Amino acid sequence: MNRIGFSTGALAYGDFQRGVHLQERPGIDAIELSALRESELDDLVASLDRLKLDQFSYRSFHAPSNLENLSSTDLAEKLLPVARKGFSIIVHPDVLGEDLQPWRLLGDRLLLENMDTRKRVCRTAREMRWFFNELPAARFCFDIGHARQVDATMTVAFEFLQLFGSRLAEVHISEVNWECKHRRIGTAAALSYHKAARWIPSDVPVIIESVVEEDEIDRELSTVKRCLNAASSFFSSCVKSVIGT
Repeated sequence: MNRIGFSTGALAYGDFQRGVHLQERPGIDAIELSALRESELDDLVASLDRLKLDQFSYRSFHAPSNLENLSSTDLAEKLLPVARKGFSIIVHPDVLGEDLQPWRLLGDRLLLENMDTRKRVCRTAREMRWFFNELPAARFCFDIGHARQVDATMTVAFEFLQLFGSRLAEVHISEVNWECKHRRIGTAAALSYHKAARWIPSDVPVIIESVVEEDEIDRELSTVKRCLNAASSFFSSCVKSVIGT
């Protein structure tokens, strides 16, 4: 079974410590520490040794998705200590800049994520191929919600996993709406993800990016586990709870 957890940013906007605390519950053994905004980066990096992370056998770190004051080189240098601590580092390819040498220093700790329709790069496997050619040690963070938002037939999702499956190191899952917002997974998205689950190896960690309230965490966790269980019908657990078996 995949190791599963949430992005701290999905559970607690701008408060990574609360995002960690909310995941101190059974059924969660992976976590992604989110510094999606540039202003969150330094505090999160400085707090890594103090955070209570023993519960999580898989730990990743999401770098800022937009740069205002930092250069791409500055960001890569700030992330080097994170890589040395063993965290996988998820980066949006459009923040890498023109000089990729600083990013090569992150080696296989660098995970490139496929993008949604807002971006001009890496929405498809063809668009992403150049980045992996230039960063041969980098691995792949597959955002299945982004892929479905780009192409609801899931052909784009299939192409990503076929072409970059050997690099696959983490999966992001949520429903991504037409505004490119991460939301709870609805039935239509869940069925699409369930069909795609056979392409996702069981040893790849899964990070939930659905923006949910505290009392919705366990329900979303259950939904994701059903999405990933390719061996049974998505609705089978619902039927069992109704008939009491």
